[in-house]
Amino acid sequence: MSSTPAAPDPADAIGRTGLFRWPVIALALLTLTSGYTDGYSLSRFDVFIANQSGNIVRAGMGIFGEYAAWRLALLSMAGFAIGAMVAWLIGIPAARRGWTLVRVRLILASALLGIWWLTVLVVGNNDEKGIACAILGGMALGVLASVMTKIANTPIQPTFQTATVLNGARGLIEWMTGRGSEASAGRRLAVLGGIAIACYALGGALGAFAIRIGPTAVLLGLVLPAVALLLTRPDPPTPTR
Repeated sequence: MSSTPAAPDPADAIGRTGLFRWPVIALALLTLTSGYTDGYSLSRFDVFIANQSGNIVRAGMGIFGEYAAWRLALLSMAGFAIGAMVAWLIGIPAARRGWTLVRVRLILASALLGIWWLTVLVVGNNDEKGIACAILGGMALGVLASVMTKIANTPIQPTFQTATVLNGARGLIEWMTGRGSEASAGRRLAVLGGIAIACYALGGALGAFAIRIGPTAVLLGLVLPAVALLLTRPDPPTPTR
């Protein structure tokens, strides 16, 4: 039985698009952003906006009345999916017009995060319990998830970290037991995974603490992706023959 291959990211059509000057630093900034917004949202509204695995479990728990905010979990999941679809769709005009796709996606994610933070400040803890925040936050992180998916052909993801733990464990084994290029690839996978996990945890701690500092939390929530945007660079010129 033959299977239909998944559609490629439109960025692949224009090669090299989506590069960072210092990709590991960009990974750290984007993962800190994900952890920070997740930590803040979880502390404020008891719902994830990046960790959709947690939302899926909580939505299931809501069937038996074990999680009161199950509707927020569903809305965040829907928002994340919409954000991911939009991120993919904007790749089509980017490929046609020669835009640097990572910049377009990062600008969109930052804009959505800005709107999300403003909404968070306005909504407070009223009866809606952050419905708009769950949708907007999910959309922002759905776009952010598309900004970086690999470094040097090594799979990495700044938003949800379950796959990072799995890949990091595999990389650690390959590092210890492999030889040559296999050991090198395993070391890279383990190190990048460790950086992502540490940054996500640190971001979550900062996001939870940000509840105490009020509107100032917005500044840190936006400065991280803004710095990552400064690290992007356009495609290198095509060498002439």
